[in-house]
Amino acid sequence: MEEYQTNRYNAAAVTLSKKLTRRNFLPVICQNLADAKEKALAWIEQDKIVGFGGSITVEAMGIIPDLYARGQKMIDRERTTTPEERYQVMREALTADYFLTSLNGITEDGELVNVDSVGNRVAALTFGPNQVLAFVSMKKVYGNLETTMEMVRRQTAPLNAWRLNLQQTPCIKKGLCGDCLQAECICNTLTITRRSMVKDRIVIFLIVENVGL
Repeated sequence: MEEYQTNRYNAAAVTLSKKLTRRNFLPVICQNLADAKEKALAWIEQDKIVGFGGSITVEAMGIIPDLYARGQKMIDRERTTTPEERYQVMREALTADYFLTSLNGITEDGELVNVDSVGNRVAALTFGPNQVLAFVSMKKVYGNLETTMEMVRRQTAPLNAWRLNLQQTPCIKKGLCGDCLQAECICNTLTITRRSMVKDRIVIFLIVENVGL
């Protein structure tokens, strides 16, 4: 990333952090994925239980193997063998001490916007785990709420549909969101988290580096 873009994102991250703090979120500015992983690993107490949702950012960070390597107790749906077991583990993740996730979008005023298929990721964000560590690139700070919702629906969701190798949704067949009601739809739940009820429960790692979809 060009230096001028990095400088601009850093300045914007400082401004956004102040707005997030007013909304009871706890912002942490990180320069890149490695920085975010180092800070998150230091944040997570080793005797606590960690769950996580599907996220390219969390996967690319490589934090899950590091947590396993240090003996962290994990609630991991990827280690299940049946759909029924996977669903049960996803429910159990809501009881974790920490939940790791990414954010689909964030407004310049500090509102969090997410779209979800099953709903486990947004459920954990809003209620359940004692603390949520949410990772988001500064490139996903889109503007006002209307613009951010539009970008998440019209850009992020279709890219995730292609990543998941779906077959029948309009974003696969036409490359564009069709506001569909298909069985494969991954836009079943759209959430706006405008404030954290519990102060500092949601820790937002603002990553300057361009990462995620």
